[in-house]
Amino acid sequence: MPFHKNELCGMVYLCEGLDRLSFYSPVPLVSVQVDVKVVNFTAQVEVTQQFVNRERNPIECVYFFPVEEEAAVVDFTAELEGRKIKTQIKEKEAAREEYNQAVKNRQTAFLLEETKPDIFEIKVGHLSPGAGCKIKMTYLSELPVEEGKTKLTIPTTVAPRYIPMSDGSPEATKIASIEHDFNSPVQMAMNLEVLMQTEISSVKSPSHLLAEPTRKRFKDYFEAKVKFAGHTTNMDRDMIIYIDTEEPNQPKVVVEKNDEGSSVAMLSFVPEFKLKDHQVEAVFLVDCSGSMSGQSMKLAKEALQVFLHSLPVNSFFNIILFGSSFQSLFPQSRKYDDDSLKDAKDSSFGISANLGGTEIYQPLQHIFQKPLMAGLARQVFVLTDGQVSNSSACIELVRKNSSNNRVFTLGIGSSADRHLVKGMARAGMGTAAFTTQGEPITAKVINQLKNALQPCISDVSVKWGKTNPLEGGGEVAVEIVETKKTLFGYGKPKTKTETKFSIRSQVPSKIPAIYDGSRLIAYKLLDKTMDVNDEITVKAKTTEGDLEVSLPICKDSFIQGNCLHQLFARKMIQEVEEKHEQENVDESKKLITVLGLKYSLASKYTSFVGVDEKHRNSGTFMVTRHVKNQMPQNSGFNAIDSAPRSRGFQAQTDCSSSPTRSLQSRSRSALSPPGAMAPPGASAPTEMSKGGGFGGKTGAMAPPGAAAPTRSFGAMQESLSSFTLGAAPPQASPMSGCIIASTSSDVLRLTMCQAANGSFPAQADIANILGVQLEKVKDAGKAINSDENFSTTWMTLVVVAFLTEKCKEEKDVWELVVEKAERWLNSSSGGSVAGHVEKAKQFISQSLPIRKVTSKTCPQGHKLSLVTATDGAAWHCDSNNRCVGGCNSDGEHPHHSVWRCSQDWRATAGGSCDFDICGECVKQNV
Repeated sequence: MPFHKNELCGMVYLCEGLDRLSFYSPVPLVSVQVDVKVVNFTAQVEVTQQFVNRERNPIECVYFFPVEEEAAVVDFTAELEGRKIKTQIKEKEAAREEYNQAVKNRQTAFLLEETKPDIFEIKVGHLSPGAGCKIKMTYLSELPVEEGKTKLTIPTTVAPRYIPMSDGSPEATKIASIEHDFNSPVQMAMNLEVLMQTEISSVKSPSHLLAEPTRKRFKDYFEAKVKFAGHTTNMDRDMIIYIDTEEPNQPKVVVEKNDEGSSVAMLSFVPEFKLKDHQVEAVFLVDCSGSMSGQSMKLAKEALQVFLHSLPVNSFFNIILFGSSFQSLFPQSRKYDDDSLKDAKDSSFGISANLGGTEIYQPLQHIFQKPLMAGLARQVFVLTDGQVSNSSACIELVRKNSSNNRVFTLGIGSSADRHLVKGMARAGMGTAAFTTQGEPITAKVINQLKNALQPCISDVSVKWGKTNPLEGGGEVAVEIVETKKTLFGYGKPKTKTETKFSIRSQVPSKIPAIYDGSRLIAYKLLDKTMDVNDEITVKAKTTEGDLEVSLPICKDSFIQGNCLHQLFARKMIQEVEEKHEQENVDESKKLITVLGLKYSLASKYTSFVGVDEKHRNSGTFMVTRHVKNQMPQNSGFNAIDSAPRSRGFQAQTDCSSSPTRSLQSRSRSALSPPGAMAPPGASAPTEMSKGGGFGGKTGAMAPPGAAAPTRSFGAMQESLSSFTLGAAPPQASPMSGCIIASTSSDVLRLTMCQAANGSFPAQADIANILGVQLEKVKDAGKAINSDENFSTTWMTLVVVAFLTEKCKEEKDVWELVVEKAERWLNSSSGGSVAGHVEKAKQFISQSLPIRKVTSKTCPQGHKLSLVTATDGAAWHCDSNNRCVGGCNSDGEHPHHSVWRCSQDWRATAGGSCDFDICGECVKQNV
């Protein structure tokens, strides 16, 4: 029965009843509080949700909530009208049966189930009219290192997932039932406590505005406490926080003993080393599905440009775009030179998010089936928001092909699928990174490429104690020799069996490939506890010899508790799911269940359940209310994609029925359930390729067992909007091919001007970026060597000097560019330029004494404008040096003017920057 107007309060949903009449329903979720405690490199996250039934009938509240995909969900508590409800961890089917029976008996019940490793379903059943309850979910998570800082990520919304027709799993059905809205169900509050053993330099967030931290010394730790600057925020994007400390990469060994006398050791260290690069074939797989439109597509294109310009000489490369179909730039990977680079740049500038659904399995399979190029290691770079339901199938595909293909992933957008992005990188022995609005992308891309150029160091082992053997090789293969005297195989190995993976195994059983600057964490359930003065040794075999480090056990290494045991168990469950379950389903299920019950973990086979003992006498029937997840910020779901198709990549002609029908099928927007079937007649994903100009279709590649049509978001628009060619790329200099983007930083713009061989031609575009006249640069070069061919050598020397002397803070961006330039200088001149390096530095020093931030642009090249600071809004000055106006910390600063970036994400839809500078710093050119 519809509500009367005077009965509406708070946020409501528009619902459709059985009689097809629309009515309003109050949102049962009324608050979300996130309390986070970070200790060194682990985080404990408590998410408290409060529900109130403001309807006349009993209701069942259903809410799908995201967590970090490697997190261990270790506790679930419930409070009903001030009374604590006992909750327990049980086998999944038993917990579900207990919940359903309680609801049938008109008892209030609570259930927490895993849908995917990064999505959990919370149910509150038979909540009486007027009743309120509070539930709290607790999870533990390891924290990675990124750019020398500890990174904390807290997902807050589940983005719509594309569901391929081949995915008929129960998980896909659950995901299809998740509902979405463009409004936040509630405002979220957050408290963050950081405890570090070394002094905390800063706590900053590119995703949310934080208040100034309060700091103090707490026993042996440095403490910082932080809240949102505005206390609450919308739940439309991942919360990302970087914690900078004096020594974030200190190796640590911790041995935890629990109340049962069990001991678990944890090893954490961030390796630092440099090996010789090897030649690679780089394949870039770029997501062009509809969900990537908007800010995500901009980030992907910027990342692709950085990748292309940073590739080393003598490498080969290709670009593949995918959506409902996939398209290759070249039929086969081409040698990296000026011609192929120009083709790639011209074609990729017109890329847009208009290829329909997210069918990532088929292009991955296509890449892996290609023959390897002689002498080249294939490196696959996946740029995606990863919003698919079949992430486990994709991870397994990567794992099966990991012997010949390393996979690196870049998750793009405000709510990328963390299970897919991190899982594929784990399976492919690569690394994963995430970027979203407000974060500089270039350094992340360069780090991924640096990792790919490094030979794979996968033969890593750990010795847990001086007297113990090395572990880390993973499964142990045992050969069984045929003894029966037949003509078929006598005396030869018949089969190979693998030793069983047990609870006593080290996790990861096979230490993943290690990379410079990436944290390695491993666990071991000890047969007996370790002693002071014992040590843990890590040994890695490389092409340049063995690398080894030993970490001592000291008295401070020992702690009491159960957290490490739970993290150990979660890591083991992850390994069983990703490496053993397909071959040994029953044994894997048994081990996961044992681990979940023993260590109180929610998993795919164990759930938390709680039942109120009181019975309700309500005579009315229960109705189910889904709490809708908010659509991700600046995602491709906010508007129908109307960007033109890419210039150079062949237009797709057979991937679906007409765009009009596609739009009509989604016209109900957020009121339609995700996961609806694609329009009739939609064909399977196909490959399009180019051969000196783009060739035609090479054939359909539907997933195994799949029908031709695909399922899509239903409510969300992943439509094909246009088959017209894109606009031409920005104007390039006819000689240099240097494409100048006015919104890029000086360093990034310089990288776009580098030739494939590493040189920088003597062109006005480059001189303008440097801030000097071209003739002045040429004259300085002629004074050293009047040979006309020396002009390119001199310009390259000058650019290298500019980057190394004036842009030291951006080394992560230009490091590979300078390496490539220096190799060209050495090879082209036979080493004769060594004496000119200092002259180039002197020229830069004399011509550009100060690199200034002007009132016109921020360091990223975006225009600045004088704005009126909003009353009550906090801001701080982002000048490179110490602010001369005294606006270093967050505050209103009413006596100072503020210059703000034109791409400020807080004020401009689709913006990607948050640069502010006070008027005094602008005036003095600080």
